[in-house]
Amino acid sequence: MKTEAKRSVSETPIRKGQEAYSSKAVISRQAKGSSDIYQKFTDLIIEKLEQGVIPWKQPWHEMGLPSNYLTKKPYKGINLWLLLSCGHQYPYYLTFKQANSLGGKIKKGAKALPICYWNFVFRDKKTGKTIPESKLDFYDLKQVGRSGFLREFKVFPIEQIEGIDWEFPEASPNTQIPVNGACQKIYAEMVRPPELIHQGSMAYYRTDLDQITMPERKLFPSSEAYFGVLYHELCHATGHSSRLNRTEITKPHSFYDSGYAREELLAEMGAGYLNNYTGILDENLLENSAAYIQSWLKELRNDKHLLIDAASKAQKAVDYILNECPF
Repeated sequence: MKTEAKRSVSETPIRKGQEAYSSKAVISRQAKGSSDIYQKFTDLIIEKLEQGVIPWKQPWHEMGLPSNYLTKKPYKGINLWLLLSCGHQYPYYLTFKQANSLGGKIKKGAKALPICYWNFVFRDKKTGKTIPESKLDFYDLKQVGRSGFLREFKVFPIEQIEGIDWEFPEASPNTQIPVNGACQKIYAEMVRPPELIHQGSMAYYRTDLDQITMPERKLFPSSEAYFGVLYHELCHATGHSSRLNRTEITKPHSFYDSGYAREELLAEMGAGYLNNYTGILDENLLENSAAYIQSWLKELRNDKHLLIDAASKAQKAVDYILNECPF
């Protein structure tokens, strides 16, 4: 099966604290809350797209990825893209409680940003009763069901917090690896990579052969353009049954159905991450044409779940390609 991710080089070679709750009413409210979170994040990203800002095509800050200042952990999934699109002075954030714990104070007029994460409810499949996470070890996991729901909390960019003497990590020396070397390592060091062949003038991934077809590099205007397309196809390839086993790849999808749109957005986000990771994201790869933006505005308006689902799967794809632990 081909993923319908073809592109003509002659036209455009560049790819575009967990708790268990027993009340059904509480679970219902949680589900409704999750639905509202999907819509909130979709509306925020739509607002950015309408302003001409494509979150997954924004360059990283010279200090690194958006991260929590206190824990130093980078934000992932949709949180990464939302924070990147805001263009803050520093890539660091704190919750209200964290800022207070450091002796800080939120400036008047500061605007908090939403961050979402998954919580889970565990149930006994036989009785339907909820199981506290602390007691899961006493159960046969085959008899435990799990359902997830989204939770939201707020963070503030540190430039909107006063009263703290900020300490930033020293900038690492600029020991830049040549573009080809850094980019080639992505494919070379991927665990069980798909076969890569060069022929024709189209770039695409075939599920049945677990094979990426790329045009010869000389047909691209630059090495950056070549690798940008390759990363897009590599993200598709992570969905193969031998890797992450995504239904968007393993099961047939008609052109432009919801599965196709989700898989394409996933590959766009994943390629954007890898372009930044290897330092090749430049103006030539920042496709922000009106047609491109309008196409995603239409998809996001039609499906409020598309954005968060695709961002989550894109993060898993990137973690797989880079051989990083997703936790």
